[in-house]
Amino acid sequence: MKNPLSTARCTLACIPILLAACGGGGGGASSLPVLFPTPAPTQTPPPTSTPAPVASAQEKCAVFAGASLAGATLKEATLVPAAAGSAEYCKVTGTLHATLNFEVHLPTVWNNKLLYAGGGGWDGSISITPYSPSGSTAGYVLVASDGGRQGDGLDASVFLNNPTAQADFGYLSIHSVNEVTKEIVRKRYGSDAEFSYFEGCSNGGREALIQATRFPNDFDGIVVRAPAYSFTELFQAFVANGKALAAPGGQLSDAKASLIGKTVTAQCDGLDGVADGIVSNQEACSFNPAVLRCTAGDADTCLTDPQIATANTIYSELKRADGTSVYPGWGPGGEDQGWPLWVTGSAIGGTGLQFMFGSGLVKYWVTGDPAFNVLGFDPELYSPGLRLAATTLDATPDLRSFFGQGGKMILAHGTNDWAISYKGSIKYFNDVATTVGGASTRDASMEFFLQPGVQHCAGGVGPDTIDLVDAVAKWREGGAKPSTQNIVATKLDLTTKAPVLARPLCKYPSFPKYKGSGDVNSADSYTCQSS
Repeated sequence: MKNPLSTARCTLACIPILLAACGGGGGGASSLPVLFPTPAPTQTPPPTSTPAPVASAQEKCAVFAGASLAGATLKEATLVPAAAGSAEYCKVTGTLHATLNFEVHLPTVWNNKLLYAGGGGWDGSISITPYSPSGSTAGYVLVASDGGRQGDGLDASVFLNNPTAQADFGYLSIHSVNEVTKEIVRKRYGSDAEFSYFEGCSNGGREALIQATRFPNDFDGIVVRAPAYSFTELFQAFVANGKALAAPGGQLSDAKASLIGKTVTAQCDGLDGVADGIVSNQEACSFNPAVLRCTAGDADTCLTDPQIATANTIYSELKRADGTSVYPGWGPGGEDQGWPLWVTGSAIGGTGLQFMFGSGLVKYWVTGDPAFNVLGFDPELYSPGLRLAATTLDATPDLRSFFGQGGKMILAHGTNDWAISYKGSIKYFNDVATTVGGASTRDASMEFFLQPGVQHCAGGVGPDTIDLVDAVAKWREGGAKPSTQNIVATKLDLTTKAPVLARPLCKYPSFPKYKGSGDVNSADSYTCQSS
């Protein structure tokens, strides 16, 4: 048998001879077929990489549970499924220095914006639902905190000799939590919020102004509702009202409050062109309680002289011994709804919320004496303590830095607010103009709206639902002032949530005036007028 290897060697050895004999070794063309064509270079395909699996919303949420971030300890991280009126979001809770608790909602579908919701009272709990409807539905990262304390929002005892609690509540908690939230947002979405907003009412309104004056770069736009911007002055007025009520014969029953409220409505309702139960032209409404003076003994249909004195104390400007102003007093209207809770306290056992809050400041912040008799409090004797408390609690009207970095602000206040007087917001608005260099400078970055017939933050006979977060966002991002956006305030049926009346939201000092014809419950029947 032939050795196959020798045959293979001969074949390979003879190839160059055959090629040479036929001229294949030169540069010319060969007539012989190519016996062994040179194969084309092999192209090695690039290695195929398996794409990393995309983390689910649940997985992106779970990474926050138990994590430490920016000095905060994160606790709960729960993916909350979509429900009626709310999209899917990750609920993250956490704490700073063991006493400042916060909550962050991270929407699965994000609008690249953040909205911080302010607190109320002495804080003590987390309320993350914004007042403006779009805050809950537009895809914002939502943030809220408890002010650095836990408990009853009426109880100020935690502040006694507690500088940490005082600083957190007074001015630091919102800023501290906001810094943590920025890190949470970066970790969840890989970028910062494009725009950040704040909305708050009452103490939340004070917090809003604290942010604008102390930390002007934290938020691009701020909605300030019924702000308790000067706790120390407002609460002195609370104490003064409580003293008047406690004077012999000074107490006002629910029947007396109803009498006053109905008298004010009868006298001032038509000043806006229509008798609709809402006093809209508040500036033109003047009321003297003496018109109700009893002439034949005490009755539910009149006021005694001590009761007239109490009412005058509430309506009048509170002044210091030297004649300088402390607080502007309250305007008439809505006494039947507001006084039982805030002034007389008949709705909650006999002590109004005004006096409760005033007592908290006096006992636990100014005097440092939990047993102090607040009815004997003399602000003149404790003026150093009040001034010291103001450095922590009160917001100034200096918005120059906030306006300078492009910030926009909306201020709104109900005219029937018996917690915080709308007159205080008028004063603040005017003080801002003085501080920033004039009304034109102020008005380029701030607008003010009164809400006729609205009680504290909400409620009352007037339309109390307005979307001011959407308004401030349009202003900050697109340049449209709220007063040009045709904003409508509505009142919703408590059961069906359908609007039952509407009014245009009018820039101060204008008010919604009836055109003379049309549905009195429709905003189209009114125009904003100054007289």
